[in-house]
Amino acid sequence: MIKKLAVVVFILGAVVLISAYAFAEDNAANTANPTDTSAPNTEVAPAKDIVSADEETLPAEEGVGEGVVTGDITALDTAAGSITIKGSDGAEKAFSVVDGETILWKGIEDIKLADIKKSDKAEVGYYTDDAGKLIASWVDVIVPEQPAATGGQTAPVSSQPAEPAAPEGQ
Repeated sequence: MIKKLAVVVFILGAVVLISAYAFAEDNAANTANPTDTSAPNTEVAPAKDIVSADEETLPAEEGVGEGVVTGDITALDTAAGSITIKGSDGAEKAFSVVDGETILWKGIEDIKLADIKKSDKAEVGYYTDDAGKLIASWVDVIVPEQPAATGGQTAPVSSQPAEPAAPEGQ
């Protein structure tokens, strides 16, 4: 029984060794022949300053590209899907609101363009499309902070000093 087990282990070892040798020989052949397209190319190009083609073609003027504007809503057209924000610098920018793409919210609630009012304060993340039109990626209507509600009443503080307690037994 032990002899049979030893023979089986020996044969399995021989199969593993032959397979390893064949695998190593196959890898050496693929490395020596770079025109072989069966192996994936794992070379990494050296790091360079990577600039996409879109970044190179954008004009270098203010308001072009992408950014964030915070200010008051001065105009709103729900039918045309546009919103105009007057920023802190006093400049007004009109943004297209794309139905199904532009994310609209107020606080933590998702809203619709019709839920926004003309005098609301908002923050708009935007980008410029190929035609130079400003497109709103997202619009966040800023919720004014409410004073914290006091859950319980505290005792009024007296401006007069407290009288010292009399010692016991007097």
